[in-house]
Amino acid sequence: MTVFAGHYGSIDFKRIGSPETIQCYVDASDLDVSRKRFTLGLQNGLDIPFGTIVTGDRVRISTQDSRGLPFRWYKNVANTVYVDNPGAGILPLEFFANVDRMGAIRMYRNFSDALSNPGVRYLAIPISKASGSADWQVNINLLAGSFNTLGQVQGFQITTDRESVDTTALGNKYKQFSASAISGSGSVDCLFDFKNLSGEEIPLALSQLIQKIEVGSKFSGRFYILEPGSPQPPGYELTEGVYYEVEGMLTSSALTVRADQIAECSFDFITSGEFALRTGDSPIELTTENGVSIGNESTLEQLGVLRETD
Repeated sequence: MTVFAGHYGSIDFKRIGSPETIQCYVDASDLDVSRKRFTLGLQNGLDIPFGTIVTGDRVRISTQDSRGLPFRWYKNVANTVYVDNPGAGILPLEFFANVDRMGAIRMYRNFSDALSNPGVRYLAIPISKASGSADWQVNINLLAGSFNTLGQVQGFQITTDRESVDTTALGNKYKQFSASAISGSGSVDCLFDFKNLSGEEIPLALSQLIQKIEVGSKFSGRFYILEPGSPQPPGYELTEGVYYEVEGMLTSSALTVRADQIAECSFDFITSGEFALRTGDSPIELTTENGVSIGNESTLEQLGVLRETD
């Protein structure tokens, strides 16, 4: 009999965004050209609630303003070919956000750069506008990203429950029950970390996700009991794995800080839709030419997109 040691497990985490559209405004004073960042405001002149957009979020920004957006959009990675005031022919702009402690946003091409904030490879930067310019009305959407390994995980637990409906009729001598809906819940324990330069998802992101008042705190996750890859137990292929695939919502987070121990954090969640215990090969994530996730082989087969032909 094979025994799976705990070190085979890991978690792949995806921010799934929100279908809601946030209407914001950009004023000329919100454009910080020298630091290549900008801020977003609401109609009443206040900034959007802190935490609505956090580092690593994939964001879509668009406008109906005939002037286009007050940004310089770079058409190449070297940042040598660009378009000022990108308009309807280019919009919407989709970028990965780096958000500093003041809530200002920098726009990067990929998730790893958004985390590390290298100061190069921007997708777009603000351009200078006269102080008397009218505000730009923009629409903001948070989009689904791709799966990234959650760093510093120490362990997780998943519980599956099925509700039972009492169908006992008057006069019956024995209780009778019928199966009802299935629900799931779980918890994740991590070492606390707020900065990662390797492209992994950071535990801080889970703490930030639960505070997203405007757009909710949902996520997609793969919780591996046996992770594909090396080393594998004897008799198992490198591509084989066992994992829960869930869509969940964070319900609580806790930080533990002691003078004689490493800072730790824990998170509780409930499932918010269908979830499955899968075995076999790990799903291969499929992306567009721009590196944006569009699902995996299993999900596309369910949609009828992938079909083998004779």
